Amino acid sequence: MKRPTLITVTLALPLMLAGGLTAAFAHESAQRTPEAWQVKQRLLISDSANGDIIVLDDNVVRERLSTPPAPISLARSHDGHTAIAIRGRNTDVDHVTMIDTAFEQSTGKAARPYVARTWATVSAGGVHDGHLPEVRGKLGLSMEATGKLQLLTPEVSGLGSAEAGTISLGQPGHYTFVTVAGADGSELLHVGSTAGNTAVIDTASGRTIASDGRCPGLHGGAATTDGDTVFFACSNGMLVAPADPTSGTARLVAYPTADRDGSVYAGATDSAHRDVLWATNGGKTSLDRIAVDGDRVTLTSVPLGNRRATRNELATTLAPETGRLYVLTYQGFLQVRDAASGALLRERKVMPAIGLSDEETTTKATNPDLAVAADRIYLSVPTTGTVLSISLDGRRILQTTRVGGQPTRMVLLEHR
Repeated sequence: MKRPTLITVTLALPLMLAGGLTAAFAHESAQRTPEAWQVKQRLLISDSANGDIIVLDDNVVRERLSTPPAPISLARSHDGHTAIAIRGRNTDVDHVTMIDTAFEQSTGKAARPYVARTWATVSAGGVHDGHLPEVRGKLGLSMEATGKLQLLTPEVSGLGSAEAGTISLGQPGHYTFVTVAGADGSELLHVGSTAGNTAVIDTASGRTIASDGRCPGLHGGAATTDGDTVFFACSNGMLVAPADPTSGTARLVAYPTADRDGSVYAGATDSAHRDVLWATNGGKTSLDRIAVDGDRVTLTSVPLGNRRATRNELATTLAPETGRLYVLTYQGFLQVRDAASGALLRERKVMPAIGLSDEETTTKATNPDLAVAADRIYLSVPTTGTVLSISLDGRRILQTTRVGGQPTRMVLLEHR
């Protein structure tokens, strides 16, 4: 009668020992496996179908980061460490998501990107051409419903607060920002509002040192490469203002055609070493060339049509390094133009045509986007769920990457 009891005890003892060893090993230090690799180009793309941020490493899908649905804007910090996705205004909550890109542009070292934090705001904005204004080393997010510029700490990997103060912009509105240096080296923020007002703010004190109310419907702005002159696109002309208001006065320059501009792109020079900026507005059949020669500013119109075929501007980007101006048209053509003269160098069909009536609203992003790298230009095509890599001269489509969904806004991080 005692034999079964002895067997039970004998079997239980090894199991108890094994359980103790397993628990002990579970808490022992284990060798870490590095998650790092070399990447030449990391591309972040917002998917308007579901809110995902698609991460492409050298044209291979690396990650999909979940953010709230209906993204309207995507931006990156100057150093490339942080990306910010802003949700469209189709609900009563406008989410902002900060992403640690886990990419070092100086070395090309990459790791897994991740969502650092998401919070709710009302009418957040301030993104222009894939960038937010950077003020005193901080990112600026405009709170358009309150007329405040919320400053954010770019490094958001830890538990510390991202808040870094605010700057008062005045009344609520949609804002355009240009940061320049004053004559004494101080940092000055030029602020333009759709309400028609512009202001120059000393970022150290937050004090407004100059203002102007002659720019109704303001949308889009940029500065010359030397930072001496600031341009704002108004409904009644181009406002040309000295970077430092103590060195001159602002003036309006008439547009060369009856159509106004709404976006301004800077960074080119011509053979006379003059600054050349470009301005346009969605749907226009031309670009406006802005030539700056000292105090003289000249605006001329450059038609986009190719022979007798009409072309309407959908997206534009300037690549000063290559001396090229890229224009995507509603008709589905990518135009490669000389950045100094605007002359058409090549045109290629790259995507299906989009109707002129298919205008993007503030609900979510729906338009294609362009991003220029050192050796190619990227194009997101929402209607086909693809991202194209195109040679810089526009001759060849190098690669088609199927990402699915509705890829729209893009920001590029690149090791050069």
